[in-house]
Amino acid sequence: MSQTSTAITVAQTVGIISAGFASGAIFGFSHVTIPCLCQAPTAVMLKQFASLYNIGKATAPVADIVATAAFAYLAYAVPALRNSYIGAAAIACMIGPWTLIMMIPTNDELFRRVAAAEKLKDGESVSEAGLPKGQKTPELLAKWRRLNYLRALFPLTGAIMGAWAAFA
Repeated sequence: MSQTSTAITVAQTVGIISAGFASGAIFGFSHVTIPCLCQAPTAVMLKQFASLYNIGKATAPVADIVATAAFAYLAYAVPALRNSYIGAAAIACMIGPWTLIMMIPTNDELFRRVAAAEKLKDGESVSEAGLPKGQKTPELLAKWRRLNYLRALFPLTGAIMGAWAAFA
């Protein structure tokens, strides 16, 4: 096996697995975590959301960047499948624009509420009345959950496109 084919095989493997991991992490956060958070009192719910959000923010985008880079390399290295790999790279990296355009308003509102909850002293509780006006926190998290489900589709589609090109 030549050095080039080994590099291509490694890039295909890394791209598909990284995009799949990013999608799975994002999907899992929506599917498993948010319903559990919504069972907690509001202050706890918000603090846990912030903690879990920061963990997700540190992992899924890194995996997605790795996948995008692998697919971009493959677009260069495999001219016959260039368009397929460009498509995989382009769609996989859309979690960034999706977040900035579609999710930032919801994220900002949730983190305004997190800040209000963090100002509480031990033993104090927060009610929806003590938070910024608008949707109740569980409703806001449900909206975030729907948007996040859609965000998970970008790296998933990139992984599928990358796998299709790899096995073409």
